[in-house]
Amino acid sequence: MERLEGVHPRLVDWAFRVVTAFDCTVIYGVRTEEEQRHMVSIGASKTMKSYHLVQDTGWGHAIDLAPYPIDWNDLRSFWVLGGVGIAIASEMGIPITWGRDWDGDRDWDDQSFDDYVHFQVPRDYMG
Repeated sequence: MERLEGVHPRLVDWAFRVVTAFDCTVIYGVRTEEEQRHMVSIGASKTMKSYHLVQDTGWGHAIDLAPYPIDWNDLRSFWVLGGVGIAIASEMGIPITWGRDWDGDRDWDDQSFDDYVHFQVPRDYMG
């Protein structure tokens, strides 16, 4: 719950549904600018305009989830989690983007940066 503090309430509702459907853990919700700067410096993020930072809505618009137990080499589990997350968002009417399909075209081989754990809603999403 602590890692979801400050995250958009609809995204938190979504995360609870995902965790119920698929055994996973929350890695990150809202980040400080310092945390985001660190993530960029180690190559785990590509921008200081992260959706993990508090947006104009007053909420963070991103959550990082990983299959539990975390095995960074088991990419199939991350793919399944991505599919579960997208399906649940669709059921809930939430316009979610997964970090393995930034453009939302379901072609997972046309990405220049893969972020298997990342899920976000648009900056202006009020839900």
